[in-house]
Amino acid sequence: MCDCRIGGFEMSMFGNLFSSYSNKSLILLVASLVFITAVYQFRSFLDDQQFAWISVLSYSVIPAVLVVFSSVLTIKLHKIKHFQAKAFLLFAIGASMWFIAEQIWAVYDHVFDEDPFPSIADVFFISSYPFYISFLMISLRPIWRSIPKKVWLFAIVFSSSLLIPSILACIDALGDQGAFDKTIALVYPILSSIQLVPALVGIMFLTKKKASYTWMLLLFGFLMFSASDTFFLFAQINESYYDGHPVDLMFLFSFILLTFSLHSRLKIVDSPETTNELFFTENVQFETITRYGIPLSVVIISMIVMIFLISEVYIVHNVTEILHEDHDTLDVLMIGIFVILLIFSLVILVLNNSLSKLVQMRTTELENQKNNLQKIVLEKQEELLKSERLSAIGELSGRLAHDLRNPLSVIKMAVDLIKQYPAHTKISDDVVTKRIDLIEKSIQRISHQIDDVLGYVRKSPLELASISIKDTLLNAIDKIDVPSNVKIILSDKDAHIPCDAIKMDAVFINIITNSIQAMDDGGTITIDISSHDDYVMIEFTDTGSGIPENQIDKIFEPLFTTKQKGTGLGLSICKNIVEQHGGQISVRNNPTTFVITLPKKINSVPVG
Repeated sequence: MCDCRIGGFEMSMFGNLFSSYSNKSLILLVASLVFITAVYQFRSFLDDQQFAWISVLSYSVIPAVLVVFSSVLTIKLHKIKHFQAKAFLLFAIGASMWFIAEQIWAVYDHVFDEDPFPSIADVFFISSYPFYISFLMISLRPIWRSIPKKVWLFAIVFSSSLLIPSILACIDALGDQGAFDKTIALVYPILSSIQLVPALVGIMFLTKKKASYTWMLLLFGFLMFSASDTFFLFAQINESYYDGHPVDLMFLFSFILLTFSLHSRLKIVDSPETTNELFFTENVQFETITRYGIPLSVVIISMIVMIFLISEVYIVHNVTEILHEDHDTLDVLMIGIFVILLIFSLVILVLNNSLSKLVQMRTTELENQKNNLQKIVLEKQEELLKSERLSAIGELSGRLAHDLRNPLSVIKMAVDLIKQYPAHTKISDDVVTKRIDLIEKSIQRISHQIDDVLGYVRKSPLELASISIKDTLLNAIDKIDVPSNVKIILSDKDAHIPCDAIKMDAVFINIITNSIQAMDDGGTITIDISSHDDYVMIEFTDTGSGIPENQIDKIFEPLFTTKQKGTGLGLSICKNIVEQHGGQISVRNNPTTFVITLPKKINSVPVG
């Protein structure tokens, strides 16, 4: 089908606007149908000459408006070089042919008081069908591959079921008339049946898909147009047709539906967001056929039934003559039928509304389930990627340990020996000493990164012992090169818990080091220890700039780092060690505070 690319915000705005327009359009459409139906009911009180003013005006104005809208739409589509400009040109030509035919037939009927057959009007009537059929087939072309063969087969069989009795009735009614007259008469039902096929296919396709309001009206218009053709044919054959016959209203209904469809399409073309949009089941779909199609069908069917009943009871003479002795009973019967139709319509509309809400609720539920499943799949994919990356780190770490530790040991030993040289040698020069210190720090950094990697991928069991939190923190601080512009304030409180002193020492060093690095211009690190019933809480608060909000949820993830010289494993290792002890670690901003909670009793010792 079509592919309309619109940004989410613009599409939402346009969808809301068009949905509002569709609601107003539907109300105006129903009002128009009811109005023209009410006007045609004056046929019961007017003679042929008086009613001619209504019928001629109706069949002049409504088809003329249809021609104008189709012509304007064709011109606009041509200006934007839309591919459907040619299709709507065919529609405009077909509408113009039908309009001309109606005016010619009105002149014959009301001016010359003749009904010649065949006539020039028949030429224009018949000429309109190929243009309409071509328009429908071109419009269906984008979805031909999506339409099942059984849909085409059903449409052809259904259309043939109307065509065969129509042809037989025509042949029987024409009798001994010439071959040309018979041919012209038979062309009508044949072309009308062909036109019905793509209209049925489109409607059946849209019942399974989301339908645009505009296309739904157009297909319904063509469906009613073909149905009106069949009724008109049989009314002519049994000589029951008269000016103001209910079939005239059916034709007008089809013109009104087509007119409203084109008007809404003009709204779409005028919108800058949808100038490149295809018109058959637009990607921006606002309404479904159940929302507008079913209520509209119920309204039209109810009005047509009432129109035929009124026509048969109050206009056709043979019925009124049979029942002339009991007019009161007839009136009561008509009122009863009207009430039954009204109740039936209300029941259908209520059921449709309830089913629509049920379907909408179920659709929302399925969409939520789909979104949840997609979220789970994405999470599993991320976990899989992380495990693959960590597996690669594990393999690499073994090689790093073997390939780097030996040369690093040699370099470190050489540096230690150089530093032991006598003070009077050149090696003790200040510049050389600084460079040796840089080498030593670089060795320590590399060793630390290797230890990080190995410590993460090779988790060892805990060696528990009762330790003092305060003493462990003091030992960790002694091992850190604290800058002169950084002040560390340690709580006077203390607590004893069972833990692995070496691993917990690594946790404290990592967190304090991170806090120091977060304070480029110096600051204060406050370490608070608080003892509770079942756990001990240690809080590390610094006066740094804080952690960006978009990163605070990721800092404990492995391999996530904002440092150019970091491995992204430090805090992840801290989290693993704390969780090994059955504790928890978290962080918050304003000010930046790392919080570690450790249990006072460990029932079991997890390995990793």
